[in-house]
Amino acid sequence: MRSLISLAAAAAVSGIAATSAPAQSIETISVSPDGQTVLVGGTNRTVYALSAETLEVTDRRYVSELVRQIVHGVDGELVFFRDDADTLTAYKTADMSFAWKASDVDDMAYDPRAGAIAVLDQHYKDDSVSLLFAATGEQMARVAMGKIKSNLIALAPGADKALILTNYTKTDAEEKADEPDDLSKLQKADFKQLHDGYVSNVVTVDFGTGAFEMSETPYRVSYPKAVRMAGDKMMVLRTNMDSMMLAPDGSGALIDLGEDYFNYAGIDAKGETYILTKGVDLRFVPVAQDGPEGLLKGERLRGGPAEWITAMAEAPDGTLYFGTNAYRLLKVGPDRGKIEIVPVF
Repeated sequence: MRSLISLAAAAAVSGIAATSAPAQSIETISVSPDGQTVLVGGTNRTVYALSAETLEVTDRRYVSELVRQIVHGVDGELVFFRDDADTLTAYKTADMSFAWKASDVDDMAYDPRAGAIAVLDQHYKDDSVSLLFAATGEQMARVAMGKIKSNLIALAPGADKALILTNYTKTDAEEKADEPDDLSKLQKADFKQLHDGYVSNVVTVDFGTGAFEMSETPYRVSYPKAVRMAGDKMMVLRTNMDSMMLAPDGSGALIDLGEDYFNYAGIDAKGETYILTKGVDLRFVPVAQDGPEGLLKGERLRGGPAEWITAMAEAPDGTLYFGTNAYRLLKVGPDRGKIEIVPVF
């Protein structure tokens, strides 16, 4: 993190990203708590800092591993990087100097209210989840769960509990059947989940007691775009009809996003609007389904390969940022009136 790459090197990396978009993409975005700085990480192993006001790149830093997640701390003093070497590293935002590091982090969830990070370790012998004090990296709790094949994690507000979804396994309890023709697309997707011969488990972790409980669910999911808590349930958003809400007891329901097959699915910080994307077009769908939808069409990349959204982040004032597989950054203000698009290099 401490070594800046040269402008020439940055331009060379950018050229690779522009000409090989399917293999090069922005993977993660985070906005500082004051809304002034946007950090962007991607497959070229460079973390870019941009001015939120001008969208100009103000800093470029080479990192040795591919950064999968960037998360700013709520006080703005630290920023956390999770990379594909399963390492979580905290840096001081003032000078990007090293603060602390944790290993064996396959997934993480940050709760700003408690200033805590839940880290998931998918060990080959024993899966576990730990709660770290974000300011220092100190382990406050650890719950070993055995070999449950953990998959996704969501941290409850206050960081007292977490919900984990395991990988799916085959079962004879579900009788395989083809869905009836008279069902809607969402009903067919739900029918398939209940009759495909596969189940998962919802794991509830209590950091206070160090205990966990597992409940079987007929729902299964892979490759989600967003995972978060919604009340006492886990919300999992995908790019087809398999977005879902899962309760601790394993009961679930698919989410009607009104559309099937898009490139990215997210939700705003208030939990009021789903954001669905196709290419660089953005669709805003009210969660309550009682208001008008919004649509913004972005200017497509000309002379290059197909482009689509790969990452999303929201600033404290509601401004949205999106990254693409062609290393472009989209900015949409709180009024959702227009899209600004700039290349990142």
